[in-house]
Amino acid sequence: MRWTAGVALGVTMAMFLVTAAACQPSVVLAHPKAEAHPNKPKRLEAIVEIHMDDTRFTNTNGQENPTFRVPAGKTVGIHIHNEGKAEHEMVVGRKVHLEEQEISGKKVAVPDGYETNLFEMVEADIFFYNQGVKAEVGGAKFGELEFEPGVNDAWIRVKIPETAKGTWEIGCFAPGHYEAGMKATLIVE
Repeated sequence: MRWTAGVALGVTMAMFLVTAAACQPSVVLAHPKAEAHPNKPKRLEAIVEIHMDDTRFTNTNGQENPTFRVPAGKTVGIHIHNEGKAEHEMVVGRKVHLEEQEISGKKVAVPDGYETNLFEMVEADIFFYNQGVKAEVGGAKFGELEFEPGVNDAWIRVKIPETAKGTWEIGCFAPGHYEAGMKATLIVE
């Protein structure tokens, strides 16, 4: 994971807060799908809902491996819910990077992220909400975000520039997840 200076500590603290809360089974971190967002970043012009189950990204309608469309130059809130039992990563990029690994004595090319990563190029704000308490990291550049099971109220607030228009892929590169089909499409228009 690559970080810009000063971001690692803040993200680590935010991840700690969310992970600690996720370990308490009685805590509900996300709003029910039918309700409005009780907690969300300010100044959003569009919202994308990304749900994670054990091996898929879905949208609010339950469509697997969906296509999300966001406007360039507008402030977008990406709301992430890990509803599965596994930890997931979320990476947004282009052109899958393959890393050679030895598995059972054979060299195998395994997906390990993207050659071009959107959030290494564009600053974003990261928000986590837990029982009315907000943890925020502003102006972050990052390679991936990791979500423990039950982390259901995390946001990325980003203004994607016109220069990043086009098709991007959202992928989870936790071992075996990408290969199982855990990916979606993000189109910046």
